[in-house]
Amino acid sequence: MSEAEAPSRLSRRLGLGGAVAVGLGAMLGTGVFASWTPALGFAGDQLLLALGVAAAVAGLNAWSSVRLAASHPVSGGSYSYGRRWLGRPAGVVAGISFVVGKSASAGAAALTVGAYLAPEYQRTIAVVAVAL
Repeated sequence: MSEAEAPSRLSRRLGLGGAVAVGLGAMLGTGVFASWTPALGFAGDQLLLALGVAAAVAGLNAWSSVRLAASHPVSGGSYSYGRRWLGRPAGVVAGISFVVGKSASAGAAALTVGAYLAPEYQRTIAVVAVAL
């Protein structure tokens, strides 16, 4: 089997502390800085309940990602999971959806940074940050 045909294997270099930091960063994200006021406006006195529901959903999402990664330890993430179990078209859709979702997340993070640094130039800062 040539190197191009060899199955890819993930390099296991991330320890427990790093994995926890990456997971928390991915789940908490900029929402910690940007969503308290809108969340309070929508949930009112039920904010703690809403946060509990959100934490449960995030935990279940993390658990499903852990199970997928453990059962299919190759590089490719969402694309490789979709391709393996649902076929190539579903893998492509999963991969594109992942990239679009992460791009939207980067945009939200950039808007949050812009709002903190210079509210009057929030959108300009966000566009420059995403472009970089």
